[in-house]
Amino acid sequence: MKIYFVSGLLLFGVCDVAARTIMEALSSRYDIMSFTNLVRRAGLESLLTTGNYTVFVPTDSALETFPADMISKLYQNITQLKAMVNYHIVPYVGIAEHQWTGEKVNTLASQPVRLVFYPHNNVTVVNGEVLQESNMSVSNGHIYLLSSVLSPPKADIVQTLEQDSKYSKFLTAAALSGMTSKLKEDNITVLAPYDLAFDNMYQNRTDALFSSLKMMRAIVEFHVLPGTYYTSGFYDAETITDDNTRYDNNLVVHERGRHSFRISPFDGNILNKDWVATNGVIHAISGLKLTWAFLRGLDVIIG
Repeated sequence: MKIYFVSGLLLFGVCDVAARTIMEALSSRYDIMSFTNLVRRAGLESLLTTGNYTVFVPTDSALETFPADMISKLYQNITQLKAMVNYHIVPYVGIAEHQWTGEKVNTLASQPVRLVFYPHNNVTVVNGEVLQESNMSVSNGHIYLLSSVLSPPKADIVQTLEQDSKYSKFLTAAALSGMTSKLKEDNITVLAPYDLAFDNMYQNRTDALFSSLKMMRAIVEFHVLPGTYYTSGFYDAETITDDNTRYDNNLVVHERGRHSFRISPFDGNILNKDWVATNGVIHAISGLKLTWAFLRGLDVIIG
């Protein structure tokens, strides 16, 4: 067995890791000991020794963000612990070799994760989290490290937004115009404007918007994109084009510092990003997309 010492850290050669089982490889890593111990506590050690799986492994630093009492409760409740660990295991072993476009893959917890591949930076994400160390192939599958713990989303986009009163006007526009079903489609991105974005419009334009089914429908369509765009896949000056609507819906991403973004022609920034739902992802924005054509339509209604 070849062993390398780099800056005081103990690393195992890639060839040696490839000859190991998943469980043996997990046990050899100093930085994923917490998750490895959870696997053992859940009684899944033999599974990862004999079966063929891809395992998404949160690092120790990721698990340290969990409250201590939550980890303690998991150790005491084997059923919940096993469900948590199983959500990080999928029977599909060709994750990195596939160019995912938002498809769901079922986990051993019988709840799916969503995968997206971004060709511009050659990364694959699971529920928005970037897969790291894709060279950790083992004899019976693959291991990828994560900087966060995966948690299954519990609600779709509409249900998620309904839990926060700040999005009531956007949801009202969707409900009145018959567009709620649009927000329930799978593999979509919703740029959800706060109520404050509506409040910042002139009062007569706000009144005109909510008196026109056509305008309400348009405002919802402007804020829904096909495909799942997590911010981990954004890049500066990226153009996102939606060819599936009747409207000119070309958006441009602007990076404003580390992991801070604005999307034009929306007014304002992304304030709450990567809000994962069962049917896609939500980014809360502080402004509406109001094109000149849209504003002219409002003014015609007003005038």
